[in-house]
Amino acid sequence: MIVTEKSDLVGTMRDASGPGWNSLRLLVKSDGMGFSMTETKVLPGAVLALQYKNHIEACYCIGGAGTVTEVKTGMVHHIKPGVLYAPNTHERHEVRVEGPDPLHLICVFSPALQGDEVHGPDGSYAPS
Repeated sequence: MIVTEKSDLVGTMRDASGPGWNSLRLLVKSDGMGFSMTETKVLPGAVLALQYKNHIEACYCIGGAGTVTEVKTGMVHHIKPGVLYAPNTHERHEVRVEGPDPLHLICVFSPALQGDEVHGPDGSYAPS
């Protein structure tokens, strides 16, 4: 059984960040679960241009508010606590924060992340 305390991960290789975001990797590839789980915050003022070409992702909002825009169609989805979004066909998308608080998400990735990934220039993570 895996039991992890968030405070034990802060400041380790599982505590990743980049421009406009930080992400604590609660489960990673080496945990052997076949997926990873993160607690991610998108910071106020950030606009993240993302496209997970090598992973699928599902994000569940637990705090803050924002939007996810599907770049190809221009469709805008409003994100608030209790809303899940999942770019299941590797859609290019932009995440924006609305308001003064971070967009606080619990995210699941498949295949699992190594734990220290940051977004490449195209908005994706390298293959695991």
